[in-house]
Amino acid sequence: MTFTQQFFGIDNIFQPNEIAIKTSFSSLKYDELINHILTSVFYLKQIGVKQNDYIGITGDNSYQFIVTIFALWQIGAIPVLINIRLLSYEIDELLEIANCKMFLISKNLSNSFYFGEIPKIFYPFEAKENIGQTILPINLNKNAVIIFTSGSTGKPKGVEITFKNLINSAQTGNQYFVHKQNDSWIASLPFYHIGGFSIIMRSVLFGLTLIIPDNLDVKNLAQSLKSFDPSHASFVSTQLKRLIELDVKPNNSLRNVLVGGGFIDQNLVENAIKSGWKVSLSFGATETSSFVSILSQEHFRFKRGSSGKVLYPNNILILDDNKNILPPGIVGEIAIKSNSVAKGYINNIEETKKKFLNGLYYTGDFGFLDKDEYLYVQARRNDLIISGGENVNPLEIENELIKHPLILEASVFGLMDSEWGQIIAAVIVSENNTIIPLENIKLFLNNKLSSFKHPKRIFFVPELPKTELGKVRKEKLRDMFNY
Repeated sequence: MTFTQQFFGIDNIFQPNEIAIKTSFSSLKYDELINHILTSVFYLKQIGVKQNDYIGITGDNSYQFIVTIFALWQIGAIPVLINIRLLSYEIDELLEIANCKMFLISKNLSNSFYFGEIPKIFYPFEAKENIGQTILPINLNKNAVIIFTSGSTGKPKGVEITFKNLINSAQTGNQYFVHKQNDSWIASLPFYHIGGFSIIMRSVLFGLTLIIPDNLDVKNLAQSLKSFDPSHASFVSTQLKRLIELDVKPNNSLRNVLVGGGFIDQNLVENAIKSGWKVSLSFGATETSSFVSILSQEHFRFKRGSSGKVLYPNNILILDDNKNILPPGIVGEIAIKSNSVAKGYINNIEETKKKFLNGLYYTGDFGFLDKDEYLYVQARRNDLIISGGENVNPLEIENELIKHPLILEASVFGLMDSEWGQIIAAVIVSENNTIIPLENIKLFLNNKLSSFKHPKRIFFVPELPKTELGKVRKEKLRDMFNY
């Protein structure tokens, strides 16, 4: 019986690879992976992890992270994925939102975290026994994982993704990837994001080999592509741009490079294609368990600027303010119907009711479908900034900026950037029109916001443009500063 049959009760399309995971220092067969998982199950049970517990977990990409996730699933616990780049108080907020019973932290991270009363356990565990443990089939209707995404309200939202969501996403994506025996994926994105987590799921569900680089530094990624020769990779545009700048050529076996995670510079795509990268552009969200539409390299020159065509049986609708379906070419809100659409947001009924209605997920993105049903995204999630694949909520930054003694008002938005997709820009009204150096502002934000949330550009104005009701007109700011 294969790994997939044992855990998920579904068949592999073909006989799985013998090797489950490869790193620079070792490889792990599927049967060895199972033994590691069962040993961790025994240990986690011993320290009190129970069915239906929500358990926080953070760490760099590693096979131990995967082992721990599957061990939690075997117990019936739900992993809550935490971004390692967040500050302690930000992590604490996420653990509280999900009501986590325990926090599992990779041993290679700092031991100085403090998270109130929640028990803190470091993995990999010092465990060598798996007494009485056997693989049990997983309830596919249950929550599989909680992955956080920035919300328009200023508070992060934990997306409840079920096993069925993950499996449907992987199976739908396989219409495009057409995985073959001996295929492999390189873990080129963080596992705590949906893009990285989806790489794990595709690998195990189709019996592929998962390649885990030592780290996600671009030079290390380049070396891993050369050394391990994977067939599939997934990048945000920043990674792809830096690989091209380093004059890295794609490895021989690489036949699919999925690019997503926000705005993608069309010139970058053209340069990638000229350099030999087999690029596919995608559109999706954490709430859709990865991408729902894809634009192949072959169609790029005919549909430049598009995010591709929806993959069956997904459905993309463009709706007006009254939820009526709009005809081709007319801009409206993008809504998605799919078996990979998540249940909602954990412990957040209000936001769930707003975004998940009548079997649809309302993305908050605006765009249109052309006559051939290719999607064109015009505006991303209202004011949400996507920089280097990270979702950043401008309201969170604004709330911290106005605490500065010389800042009276601040408005934050995404400024288009060829490397990062978007960079964070802040427009500031200061006391007596004082010009505050950018480095001083970054210093002020230290220990208040993660460094990736710090503005990279600042502008000073006498006053912010506002509506009659006092709301800042961000579209005016974008026009003023060439957004």
